Amino acid sequence: MKTFPTRVVALTGALAISLGAAACSKSETPAASAPSASSTASTPAGSSSSTSAPASDAPEAADILSKAKANALDATSGAFVGQVDQGGKTIKIDFKGTSDGKTADIAIDMEGDGKARVISLPEGVYIQGDATFWKKQGAPAAVQKAGGKFIKAPVSASSMTQSLSLKSFLEKAFGAVTPSQLSTDVASESVNGVDCWVLTDTKGKEEGALYVSKDASQVVRFTGSTKSPGQLDFSKWNEDLGITAPAKGEIMSVG
Repeated sequence: MKTFPTRVVALTGALAISLGAAACSKSETPAASAPSASSTASTPAGSSSSTSAPASDAPEAADILSKAKANALDATSGAFVGQVDQGGKTIKIDFKGTSDGKTADIAIDMEGDGKARVISLPEGVYIQGDATFWKKQGAPAAVQKAGGKFIKAPVSASSMTQSLSLKSFLEKAFGAVTPSQLSTDVASESVNGVDCWVLTDTKGKEEGALYVSKDASQVVRFTGSTKSPGQLDFSKWNEDLGITAPAKGEIMSVG
């Protein structure tokens, strides 16, 4: 029983990090009640309007990438929401958390494999899943009957919080993007009301794009390729995310 919740924490963290590599890769194809970090993990519906030609006043693509990467890795906290395709299945994610992983709230909806939510705090890690998720994970019978309640992971799960860290995710994501992959043409686009520089793969936007805010050099959006579509929208950089533990009545004791 004690190793089971710890394994679920590790799984959720690994999924979050792998989503970054999938949505951020450019020259390679990116690879009960519903739990949620806010309501449910969902596809971002933000609008964007694109220029039809490269922006003549744009900085060098490599410089934009360098500043965006530095700001992202230096951030104390952040959030992202979106979806990617992995192995022919759609995975939706709603993530918010701190750079060190000690505080995080992650909801994941895995096509055919259920929905799960993990809340990580210094005082403990709480896991919620729907019936499909718990069954797929081979959870004990008591947990499979938990309904919408959270289970609290043992103290040993605290060592897994690094896998839930924003920094680990971003390091994996930016590890899939190198200056040599970028087109020298930088476009200008508005995403959810934010003016952005748009970096694309040398093969074109259909192989992936990175959207970076012009004013603060912050990551706004990552997209995947047409063959392996994905989109992650970022926000709340360096903000207080207001993550709290579930109410006592929402937590089930598993012994």
